[in-house]
Amino acid sequence: MTRTPAATAPSPPPGALFAQRQATVNRARLPTPELADFARPWLGAVAGCSAEAISTVQRGNGETSRTRCTAGIVTSYWITYRTRADRDAAQARYRIQASTTPDLAAGAAGPTQQRTVAGRTVQYIEYAYRIPSGDRAGQIVAAIWWSDPTTPMAGVLTGYWQDLGSTWIPLRDLWTTTAATPGQR
Repeated sequence: MTRTPAATAPSPPPGALFAQRQATVNRARLPTPELADFARPWLGAVAGCSAEAISTVQRGNGETSRTRCTAGIVTSYWITYRTRADRDAAQARYRIQASTTPDLAAGAAGPTQQRTVAGRTVQYIEYAYRIPSGDRAGQIVAAIWWSDPTTPMAGVLTGYWQDLGSTWIPLRDLWTTTAATPGQR
């Protein structure tokens, strides 16, 4: 009797099953299904997600929730705002901050629109700032802020400029790889 080998499903690429599980765990740590959907392309690449207390300034700027996650030298924030107008006001603040970024972190791209693999067209802003006080006073933080123009939410990736090698490439790579590459989505 001749045996026909059973058909086998293609194996997922290395790391895909881990990323799927990581995304599932992180999704449960975001405060709303809408924010989890917005953050979905990045959830397999970040870890340690937890809700952060909203400061008086953040609440005054319209933030209603802020979840912090990490990806090695990068910290991500997933933010919800009371309204799209509050989110638009945040976008305007980051656009202004982006205008001074070349003096702090050379090579920043100007504010633009980008498209993610999930089909979202997002407002995309690269900006940097110098930490004013504390243990890291004087250090420069580079950040990518983006938002879906139809929802009151945004994402931010941040990293210390020195840890990034004084280049935008690692931050952009994380944003682009997860925003534009099919994976656990």
